[in-house]
Amino acid sequence: MRDMLRGERVYQKIWENRKQRSPGRSPGAPGLNCLVLGGGGREYAIAWRLARCDSVATIDVTPGNGGLVLFTRLLDFRPDDVGRIEEHVTASHIDLGIVGPDELIAKGMGDVLRRSGIAVVGASREASRVEWSKKFAKELMDEAGVPTARWEAFADAANAAQALDRWGAPVIVKADGLAAGKGVTLARTLDEAREALATPPANSGVVILEEPLEGEEASLQALVDGETVVALPPARDFKRAHDGDAGPNTGGMGAFSPTAILPDDGAQDIANELIAPIAKALLRRGVPYRGVLYAGLMRTRDGWRVLEYNARFGDPEAEVSLPRVGGDFARLMQALGEGKLASYVATNPMRFSQRAFVDVVLCAENYPGPPKTGMRIDGLDRLPDGVYAFHGATRRDAAGNVLVSGGRVIHIVASGETVAQARDLAYAGAERVSFEGKFYRSDIARQEVAVA
Repeated sequence: MRDMLRGERVYQKIWENRKQRSPGRSPGAPGLNCLVLGGGGREYAIAWRLARCDSVATIDVTPGNGGLVLFTRLLDFRPDDVGRIEEHVTASHIDLGIVGPDELIAKGMGDVLRRSGIAVVGASREASRVEWSKKFAKELMDEAGVPTARWEAFADAANAAQALDRWGAPVIVKADGLAAGKGVTLARTLDEAREALATPPANSGVVILEEPLEGEEASLQALVDGETVVALPPARDFKRAHDGDAGPNTGGMGAFSPTAILPDDGAQDIANELIAPIAKALLRRGVPYRGVLYAGLMRTRDGWRVLEYNARFGDPEAEVSLPRVGGDFARLMQALGEGKLASYVATNPMRFSQRAFVDVVLCAENYPGPPKTGMRIDGLDRLPDGVYAFHGATRRDAAGNVLVSGGRVIHIVASGETVAQARDLAYAGAERVSFEGKFYRSDIARQEVAVA
């Protein structure tokens, strides 16, 4: 692992080795042909983890990014182009498909891949309602007896505004649908709540008012196959744009794993308590869940509470959790995608690496607003040992330069014997990468180091 992502010569070596292992694509050839839909840091982490498996022959990605092009094959069509996806699965003898982003899962791309008869990691559109409808998720939690905050749904922002005097402040305002991690506002005053209700995305469609909870947050992802639930390494993420949890919500500014608040050895018990009931409730409705179900949690004085569910790997949680998953990750994903997770883990128990990982996200100027793009990124080949650049919003120009193409540009992921060591390395790496307008939080994992 140490040298795998150091520089572009290493990427080229990975690509050449992979081509030698898989000179052609034919039915029944040794090794898995994999397809990853998406192009951010999460999909980079998925492909990176697949690339470290001897069971993998090829990795195709669409749309990919400026880093994935170096060790996978990027496809020249959109990840939601149903016809082209179906043609490619057949022509390239794809064995395993993994759907990354929430919007593709909500569009039903997991269903599209399943129609081709391959192993698919990605919830169905109907099962993914646990993410793209917060109202549905809350109803499901109540039905399943999963502890969550007091809440109330309204048909629109106007009706929610009329209830504000009854709710009082502080209050959480949530848009019902997908909002790229930016649909939640903690309003400390009624005026702030009214402002949130008057602006996108809460000003259109169903709105949720929710009681704020006090405590510490954690993220727990689990593999779910019907009633079988297998926990992944817990993590903690940082949603606000600036230090001290100031500024607007983002898709995620960084993360770390393991975490003291939810130790590895407690992950499966919490998954059984807070994720398994949702899987069973969906199954009772005739909607089996097959994919990754990620619970945003808060530990309060009264115990764990669920803040939300996401129907996919977290981003940036995947960047720090997946490197800690031991064994053959590709075969694990294949077993999940084929509905054989229970039998696979019975003979191949989950193992977590004892190493710590910290992710510091380098962002473009003006993010989470419309980001400034097109700037050249330098320093990616000068990272310290144990530090990796997981590409997010990047692309390459005709000369091969890496350019900024969106808001969350590069995930600087570092590995260490402790969170403190990994944190120091991540920030050392963050300082070596440069592009105009770059900014990042300086307090990722600081509280964990203080606890230690």
